[in-house]
Amino acid sequence: MAKRRSKGDGAIYFDEKRGLYVGQITVGFDEKGRRKRKTVYGSTKADVKAKLKAVEFQIYTGTFVDKSGITIYSLAKQMLDDKLNQNEIKEPSYYRYLETLKILAPIYNTPLQEAHETQLKNFLNNNLHYSQSVINKFFELLNKTFKEAAHRKIITDNPMQYIKKPHSKKETAKVRALTKGEQKKLIEVLKNEDVNYSRQMLLSLALGFRMGEINALFVEDVNFNFNRITIKRTISRGQKGEALLSDTTKTKAGTRTLTMTDAVRELLQDCIGDKKQGLIFTHNDKMVTTSQVNAQFRRTLKKYNILDETITDGKIDLHSLRHTFGTRCAEAGMPPKVLQEIMGHTDISITMNTYFYATKDYIEDNISKIDAILQNEGLTIGHPYPEIAV
Repeated sequence: MAKRRSKGDGAIYFDEKRGLYVGQITVGFDEKGRRKRKTVYGSTKADVKAKLKAVEFQIYTGTFVDKSGITIYSLAKQMLDDKLNQNEIKEPSYYRYLETLKILAPIYNTPLQEAHETQLKNFLNNNLHYSQSVINKFFELLNKTFKEAAHRKIITDNPMQYIKKPHSKKETAKVRALTKGEQKKLIEVLKNEDVNYSRQMLLSLALGFRMGEINALFVEDVNFNFNRITIKRTISRGQKGEALLSDTTKTKAGTRTLTMTDAVRELLQDCIGDKKQGLIFTHNDKMVTTSQVNAQFRRTLKKYNILDETITDGKIDLHSLRHTFGTRCAEAGMPPKVLQEIMGHTDISITMNTYFYATKDYIEDNISKIDAILQNEGLTIGHPYPEIAV
């Protein structure tokens, strides 16, 4: 049971459960005229008295901040703003975080001091329709926000501390590579038909670059004298969906210089023409977004009947062009470490898990090879068969 101080000691008392002295001071009134109190803790009465005096001084000088009113949104937004201003994240990442923050709308006006574990679990359980990657993002943002709240002593207990990351109910369809037959048909269409952004698509197939990296290529990034092409920036989406040019790639590993093949060199010479500087690819003198190219890519696949409809595992989207390049490299026996550098992956596990698998074409080729070996060694199960006794 709490032992209150004797008369004259104000609202300071000892809390046996916490093992600390507790003090309270009125810091204002709510909309119904009720007192709002600030509670402080200390190991001694003197500590509590000093803290109460400090709060009293802040109230007197107008510098007191009522932490009870700080919401999930306000702290999360402040953290993101700080990261942007301190150059910890770039604008594209900042806008992606803001999109993630919007998902928290049902709870983000909750004062941090009023948030509780049950409320947060209910929110997470009600949003399992999102993909696992999206769930990972807003779970991480919630975690960081409450950790920061605890660090700033806005809250004493972190309600996210024992909450486990939930699993999505949405089935994840992995992006697949084009088969060799699909790839051949697409290349023929892109080279011979009037298709917008066809050259960007061809470059992605030939180099494995991300579409944002291709659209961000400058004339100055291509060195025909040394036969080199350098990726150093990307184009992503701004807050309102507009094209946003970043001065860096998606990751540090994304900055890379590669040798051009003869076909790539010829294509880029045709694209650049007489240009001396600036973006290589534009549309109506404006930057091109990945979504613009993706829309044209989908129309092209449908119009020219590119896809093999018998293949139902995996989905095809614009990223399939990059995926196709990486898969062909893996099938050709390229060492994983080399492919990692070409693709601009931070971790080699990404390269291994993404491209080193058996495609339909690859499986059929290898079945044919093993069948030929078995026949050559006399190990075939073909004719003649033994007679079956009746």
